[in-house]
Amino acid sequence: MYWVSLSRQSDIDEIAFCHRLCFANSLSVGLGNNYIKKMFGWFFSGKNNFLLHVFNEQNKIVGYCGGFSPSYKGDGSTSGMMRYAMKEAITGAISHPALLFHKEVFPFYPVILKNIFRKIFKKKIEVKEQDEKTAIDKRIGLVVIGVHPLYRNKGVFELLMTRFEKEAFERNIHTLTLSVKKDNKRAVNAYKKIGWQVFKEENKILYMTKALAY
Repeated sequence: MYWVSLSRQSDIDEIAFCHRLCFANSLSVGLGNNYIKKMFGWFFSGKNNFLLHVFNEQNKIVGYCGGFSPSYKGDGSTSGMMRYAMKEAITGAISHPALLFHKEVFPFYPVILKNIFRKIFKKKIEVKEQDEKTAIDKRIGLVVIGVHPLYRNKGVFELLMTRFEKEAFERNIHTLTLSVKKDNKRAVNAYKKIGWQVFKEENKILYMTKALAY
């Protein structure tokens, strides 16, 4: 039997451990455990973020997923998470400089540079961003998801996604979005199986959406 719950700050250590098992060769794991814990800590930094986890009969976390609802155009989970965990990311990169050439880093360089400029010209950028904030239609994006390798194909993914949808519905948000690598056929098919549809393709990324019934 499995149960799903909203995560708390006290769950981060175990969620981080599960993440390392799920994505052993990822950039986040390479940057170190402090970065991973700070990364997941971002989900507790604002009311528009949330983190869920699934635990088994031994009370061990075997899966997790996180969501984010942007408030205005340009309000992104990637940039928000990067700003929140910048110190830990830099420390991890200094400890493992080869990570600067990791294939997952290249798409983040614009975000990294933007955040460096934010640090240098903080006040001017904040004023400009305040002026440029434009409201957008409500939606919740799936930011992260992982299932323990030993618990895949056992219903954990479906349980997480069902609760993810419920969390969106309870926030009165009925549009869900996510991005996934095009060559990740297993994930793409899993999302399609539960009603997600591709609405845009850009480079090697598929953007998918699902509308919840009112």
